[in-house]
Amino acid sequence: MSRVSPLRATVATGLSLGTVGLGIAFAPAALAADLPPLQGSSTAVIGQPYTLTGTGCAATDPSTPAIVYVDVLAAADADDPAAEPVLSLAGAVEAGTWTAALEFLPEATPGGYVAFAICEPYDGGENEDGADWLLYPEFGFTLQSAPVTPTPVTPTPVTSPPSTPTTVTPTGQLRGETANTVGVSSTKTAATTGASAVQGAKIVKVLTGFKPGEKVTVTLHSDPQTVGTFTADENGTVTATFTLPAGTTAGEHDLVFEGDMGTYFQESLTVTAASSSDSDSLAYTGASLALPLSLGGGLLVAGAGALYALRRRPAGAQQA
Repeated sequence: MSRVSPLRATVATGLSLGTVGLGIAFAPAALAADLPPLQGSSTAVIGQPYTLTGTGCAATDPSTPAIVYVDVLAAADADDPAAEPVLSLAGAVEAGTWTAALEFLPEATPGGYVAFAICEPYDGGENEDGADWLLYPEFGFTLQSAPVTPTPVTPTPVTSPPSTPTTVTPTGQLRGETANTVGVSSTKTAATTGASAVQGAKIVKVLTGFKPGEKVTVTLHSDPQTVGTFTADENGTVTATFTLPAGTTAGEHDLVFEGDMGTYFQESLTVTAASSSDSDSLAYTGASLALPLSLGGGLLVAGAGALYALRRRPAGAQQA
């Protein structure tokens, strides 16, 4: 930081206070920097008190107080005689030691600053150099911004999103054949029921691909009806045997095979209406058997009677 001449301090002080005579401005030798350095913190904060302390400023006459002038300039303007001081303080001080309280306004600019102080004994006497003004060495410090008070943040209450209930598909619900478990198939043999059956018929289905020991529920749609629960063997094969429930309408239906270990299989089943010949087959078969049996019995009795009559005829009759 550059050294400010006694004339600069005198001019700056005179501009701010208007208390220094013009003659002083033309007598730079009268200001000697022969006082102890100022004491203060190396940093100041805008809006907070800041103090500087000096010693050695005393009047030769104890009845007349000494006067201290304190100016503060931005460091960049310290060598500019026309620069305006940031602030100026003056007042009576106790002999020997003084303290000046400074406070920067909110609009002050943070950065480097320089404080100047002059002691005036103000008793009409002169010091040993013939001057009645004493200059303190300049004091540099840094001005910092006012601390930012954080805005209280009201925590936003954390609201847990409503839980989405897990949808569990009831056993036996139609999922479509695209949902069939890979590897499960329905065996087609002469002993099994194919893709169609007559109302009231016995159904035999053999499926492979289930897990060993898996319990498989079989449901008939369109009106869902559970027709049985079967257990897969050690190879994962399920044999389901059941009779189509009474009242099952003719038309397209679906069979759902759903295991308790997650295996799923669905296939269509066409139910055809039972014909009159199908419903009367049992009665018709009985009538057709009864008639030959009754006729045969009558013929048998007639033949036996004829044989007995021939045996009892007289011998003379045979000869005739």
